[in-house]
Amino acid sequence: MRNLMLAVLIFSCGLMYAQQEEVELKVYQESLCSGDVFEVNTHGVKFKKVISDSRCPRNVTCIWAGEVKVLLEFFENGKSVGEKIVAGTNFPLEDFFGKSFALSDFAVYPYPESPQEIQNSEYSLQLKITEKVED
Repeated sequence: MRNLMLAVLIFSCGLMYAQQEEVELKVYQESLCSGDVFEVNTHGVKFKKVISDSRCPRNVTCIWAGEVKVLLEFFENGKSVGEKIVAGTNFPLEDFFGKSFALSDFAVYPYPESPQEIQNSEYSLQLKITEKVED
């Protein structure tokens, strides 16, 4: 009987622990033109401009793939809280949005083709922001 009670206690503690660890992820995705703002709850991200685009054009063979850097401005309750140059993915947003948000992916369009040059007004940015929602 004692072993049965101990087993039930361990099992119930395990269930309580598992319930506390559940985290729901909400994903927000938006396509922005230069100057557009993407709002998530009380936070916002503004696509200001492309800083540099050294991506290898589709019709050229390159040794280095290159990268694109964009300038983003962050808002909280409609007020600017700062700017950041972003390149790459999985960029933590805790400086601006808190620990529960992350920029999980972004893509910049159009992709370069030689010899055409892309004007800043032609760029668009696709953002994906992930929010961890704890129950």
